[in-house]
Amino acid sequence: MSFGLLKNERVEDVLRNIVRRQLRRPISGLAGDGRALENAIHESRKSVKKVRAVAALMEEAGAKLPRKDRKRLKSAARSLSGLRDSAVIIEILELVRRRYPKQLPEHTFGILRRHLVDSRDQQVTRAIGDGVMAESAAQLAKARKAARTWKSPSIDASDLVPIITASYRRSRKVMKRAQANRLSATLHTWRKELKTLWYQLRLIEPLAGGLSPLLANLKRLETDLGDDHNLVVLQATLRGCRDLRPMRDKLREIGRLAARMRQPLRRRAFKVARRVYARKPKAFSRAVQASMKTGTRRAA
Repeated sequence: MSFGLLKNERVEDVLRNIVRRQLRRPISGLAGDGRALENAIHESRKSVKKVRAVAALMEEAGAKLPRKDRKRLKSAARSLSGLRDSAVIIEILELVRRRYPKQLPEHTFGILRRHLVDSRDQQVTRAIGDGVMAESAAQLAKARKAARTWKSPSIDASDLVPIITASYRRSRKVMKRAQANRLSATLHTWRKELKTLWYQLRLIEPLAGGLSPLLANLKRLETDLGDDHNLVVLQATLRGCRDLRPMRDKLREIGRLAARMRQPLRRRAFKVARRVYARKPKAFSRAVQASMKTGTRRAA
């Protein structure tokens, strides 16, 4: 699905259409089951994140979006988040096993993986039985229908530059805080802020020139910080399982392995961050404006 502004189209109309396109797949996908449902949860969560980023951008540009639609999107995102995390930590445990096969024996890995798979399946079954999946799909369907009538002033592409610059400033500020305290919660906040910036830059990429290296670095950052967060979630999940308390020593060992894996991820993230955030916000704003002008001349 296209996720970018179009030349010679009204920005506010394109943004509304992007919202409706992004919500089309989750509405139908969340009605599936088995492996198809697991994929649908993952894709639906990504789509909802994009839609929320677009909605926030429209509001900052002066649009008046109904509060109930914002609540619908937030509610669906929260419901899908826990389900997706339960699937991701299985993949992360498998990654730890591949990285440290001697420190994480096959027998221990098998017990932990079975526990996480059972927990994931129970969570999905409960969500289906309790109507959480159907409710999420219904909320997104209502938001999609309402998006057609979201009221917005006329938005020029140049109006988006100050909004994107503000996202850059917030992201840069949290990065510096993460660099100073190295707390997992701060790194996760940084990841959310840079993801918003990444989505906003992707929206204007078709209208600008030379943004590809920055977008690639932001994607790299998001991936490394995402893996770091998933390793933290794996540790917390295993520690919180009562059934696994007899394996306390094994869980501590996995915690040490996860911490060891996070170290190069964080080093690489801060190294890439030095390139991404090299400019101060004012210089970044000028660079984006210049990119927009380059894109306009190229189109002409």
